[in-house]
Amino acid sequence: MSYEIDWHGSFGISWAYEKDRLVLSTVFEDKKEALTIAQEVEDWSDKFTRLTIIEKVDDEFAICCYQDPQISKSSKQIGLFRTGMRQSSGYEQAKPMIEERSPLLQIAYAADIIDMRTYEQISRLVPMRKCRIISEKDLKKQEFFYEKTANSQNKE
Repeated sequence: MSYEIDWHGSFGISWAYEKDRLVLSTVFEDKKEALTIAQEVEDWSDKFTRLTIIEKVDDEFAICCYQDPQISKSSKQIGLFRTGMRQSSGYEQAKPMIEERSPLLQIAYAADIIDMRTYEQISRLVPMRKCRIISEKDLKKQEFFYEKTANSQNKE
């Protein structure tokens, strides 16, 4: 059994507030990819989901989201990883809410990521069991093995 994760990173980020919780919406412009990922994410065990936000130098951050592959019963190990986003664009407002309570994850599709009217919710709201905000230097720790792997495979 392989514990490797197939990282997907061609998505935008949108922050929303729903059901008294912050929602991290990953927005894909490829509907087929959004549907494939949504199918996997909806089957994730609520107990073994991970969301790690990596604060990088130069006002950037990365998002890493996955289900622990050692626990997963799925044959596909899909993870979401995107880097190069600015901390000053929405993240600053979202950070205190993330620290207070883990956000929900949602997969969305948009014909045009800039036009909110083209957004379509693809997945259910998936709770993130473990949510952490770390600095890039924390990637050296063994507990962030998957985050480090995703980060090294997806350098901009």
